[in-house]
Amino acid sequence: MIGLLYSAVRNVDVHNFQQFHEEQLEAIERMSSGKAINRASDDVASMGHLSKMKAETLGSNQSIRNSNDAFSYAEVGDAALSDCEEALHRMKELAIQAMDGANSDQNIEAIQKEFDSWKEVFAQVVAKTEFGGAKIFTDQTKWFQTNWKPTEITTFDPIYMEADKVGSRQMISNGTISDAAGVDADYSNVNNSITAGSFKLNGAFGETEISVVAKETAYSIANNINAHTQTTGVRAEAQTYAKLSNLSVAGDVFFKLHGRTSVDISAQITDKNDLGSLISAINEQSYLTGINAELTDSKSAVILSNLEGYDIGIENFEHSVASETIKFTGLQSDGVTSSAGGSETLTDAGTDSSIVGGHVILKSPKHFTISSNTVNELFSSSTGTSTLNDLNSATVDTFDNAGQALDAIDGALNKVVDNRSRFGHVMQRLQHNASGLRKSVAIVEQARSTREDTDFASEMVKNFRAQYMTKSNLSVTAVTNKMSQTALQLI
Repeated sequence: MIGLLYSAVRNVDVHNFQQFHEEQLEAIERMSSGKAINRASDDVASMGHLSKMKAETLGSNQSIRNSNDAFSYAEVGDAALSDCEEALHRMKELAIQAMDGANSDQNIEAIQKEFDSWKEVFAQVVAKTEFGGAKIFTDQTKWFQTNWKPTEITTFDPIYMEADKVGSRQMISNGTISDAAGVDADYSNVNNSITAGSFKLNGAFGETEISVVAKETAYSIANNINAHTQTTGVRAEAQTYAKLSNLSVAGDVFFKLHGRTSVDISAQITDKNDLGSLISAINEQSYLTGINAELTDSKSAVILSNLEGYDIGIENFEHSVASETIKFTGLQSDGVTSSAGGSETLTDAGTDSSIVGGHVILKSPKHFTISSNTVNELFSSSTGTSTLNDLNSATVDTFDNAGQALDAIDGALNKVVDNRSRFGHVMQRLQHNASGLRKSVAIVEQARSTREDTDFASEMVKNFRAQYMTKSNLSVTAVTNKMSQTALQLI
């Protein structure tokens, strides 16, 4: 009976010893690894959650690095655009300088050379700007994964900054508006052929309908378009060009010139191939009419221009020699090429009156179109699309070309500002994104640490308790063994 009792006590001692030893080993393992959970069996419910938290932390840390790369990418692009902006500012200054009438041919040539050199600077910056070997101004989209969630991506759309792809957009009216039309001895019956109608102007900001009344001048149409610029983003200019040429014989000529206002013109021409005296007579009245006259190289023709877009009209042409003639031609917006309608021959005491209407030039930094056009004299088709006045083609060798260059430069500057704004917005967003990710990582890591890391105080207490209980168990076992031996000796 005593043997059975001692055997039972010994079994309990062995069981307790194993239990306390396992607790001690578990506590030592947790303290040595620093983790409260070292295997799935330690906490089945928490293992999956902790794995997801670790994946989120690792993904967020990489996303922060990606955000830093994206920020640097945008920063390099912004710095390059700043250089482009500086080049464009100087080019604009040169274009305006080229429009100074006091320049000599040598001055214009020098200005053109510097203009071309800055254009090359612009092209080189665009072509050679890279980040980590990747070109920034390219037709390819760049993606940066900037969050551990796969759906949150920072995208850089293609940026087209090549000199032949930036500039201003424009559309020039065509049709019979620029023709010499309606020749009649009675000037009141002469008109510029414009009929009533309308067209829709679709710009970057929005769409509006422009109404046109019969006989309306390009000046008036342009003002109507400009009244809606805030709605469409499209502005308009108006210009009228005409030519007087082919005077049949020398002599005294008389006519009424219509522009902004009407004035009487008279000139004594001693050589039919030299209309210089007519130039003087017209330009003396230009402050009233808004019409300027320029002699061609051959001196046998006079180019008339009104840069406000008023119709240019000739009324009651007279010559000191009966029935003599002069040719009156409508010109296209370049001031050189004859319009599709050709010309009219004005005859003393005959068909002595004619009129030339102006062109409307639509301009915008961004693409625009027209649609539903019913004024065929203004635009030849019911729809139309703007064309690019590109920076690469810009020159400043003439006054008109310098004006075109200014438009192209302004369009390029607008593109630079738009892209710098895009880079700026992305950089702001990336800064906030990276800051948010860092805070998120810190919070998740703290939460993961709370659940996964060892509570050293608790584990040390467990280890001390297990050590103490193990020693106590060994002592009790030793006493039990001794008592068993004593009992056997008594028997």
